[in-house]
Amino acid sequence: MPHDDQNFPQNSGVSAFGSLALQVVSVLSTRQSHTHANQARPYIRSILDRRLLTRTHFNASDTLMELRGFRLDDTAIIDSYIPDAARSMGEKWVNNDLGFAEVTIASVRLQSLLAEVELIDPDTFHPYSRDVDILFVACEDEQHTLGSFVAASQLRRRGAAVERLCGEPDSVIQDRMIEGKYDAVLFSTSRAQDLEKIAALVNFAHQELSAPPIFVLGGILLETFGNIKRLTGVDLVTNDVEMVVSYCEQRSTELPSQALT
Repeated sequence: MPHDDQNFPQNSGVSAFGSLALQVVSVLSTRQSHTHANQARPYIRSILDRRLLTRTHFNASDTLMELRGFRLDDTAIIDSYIPDAARSMGEKWVNNDLGFAEVTIASVRLQSLLAEVELIDPDTFHPYSRDVDILFVACEDEQHTLGSFVAASQLRRRGAAVERLCGEPDSVIQDRMIEGKYDAVLFSTSRAQDLEKIAALVNFAHQELSAPPIFVLGGILLETFGNIKRLTGVDLVTNDVEMVVSYCEQRSTELPSQALT
């Protein structure tokens, strides 16, 4: 069962994950699902923040039970509370209210909480109710990964079959694209230096595959960098998972008619 019992280190020797404030929120459309969740939110968020920053044992299962005790469903926890907590930790890091070690540990704990939601109640996500197969890729050396985990969960809840590759070399990504026959490949990136790599992967797929997938690029880079679509050759640049699913479904209905022309 996902949990950790790490105490904060006495020094700041833990490597930084960068601005966690931007890490996750940009990949999500963070909408509240229920009125009662909105009303209780400040109090619940303060409790979640305390759990994430505790210097004693943290248990994701206990934290999930506590959140559900406030009548929050898993949709609200994944779509709102986890991204909002990540934003809060990032803002505190930017304002020098938290150190790298504290933000890093909080990020790991948020990821374990997300894994716990999926582990305990997988039926919430209704997998494979749509005929959409997606490969979600975070390139090598990408440290901003929590957002891609949350976005993958959102896509699964919308009925897509989602596989993830995190930190793998280009050769592994190429092999998976060839073997997987995916409807879409999603790249999540925070690094401008990854754009050339993504462009090469897109070009590889168009050269090697008779029916290449849709390529989508999202992540925090979209907030600070322009001309991404032109530079990489992807089909869609967005942080909206609803747009990704709609685009894939639209593409699947167009392909049969295109084959007849």
